[in-house]
Amino acid sequence: MGTPISSKSKPSANAKASSARLAAVQALYQADQNKQSIRSVVDEYLNHRSGMEVEGEQMVQPDGALLKKILYGVDERRPELESIIDSNLNKDAQDRTIEPLLKSILICGTFELLIQDVDSPIVINDYLNVGHSFYDRNEVALINGVLDSISSIFQ
Repeated sequence: MGTPISSKSKPSANAKASSARLAAVQALYQADQNKQSIRSVVDEYLNHRSGMEVEGEQMVQPDGALLKKILYGVDERRPELESIIDSNLNKDAQDRTIEPLLKSILICGTFELLIQDVDSPIVINDYLNVGHSFYDRNEVALINGVLDSISSIFQ
């Protein structure tokens, strides 16, 4: 994923938003897997993981306000978000088990599409980039299909 890795210049607002989306997915996955509260992972990601170095490159500092908005919003609306995702999985995917990290991507993306703070194509593209960081094209195609279907509902 190109945008969260920083060059020597000051990161753009778009890069910070992309970094916040990646961090939100990772934090939600961590909270679910480790049975942590959203509040504790928000604190961890903003105060201890922000601007980390990965493979010798400094990660872009995430937009803290966006990270909080996504994670607290997901926490508050989780059952609604999961229902929306389930109803937008195509018939082939409804029978398949959606593994936890993939589910975290779909939940965070769905939340952002639901609140409509940013144009849908930007949100979908950023979550596809997150998907590419972890998966091959079958899962990324699933992310695209589900988020595209959801975005058409809320336009």
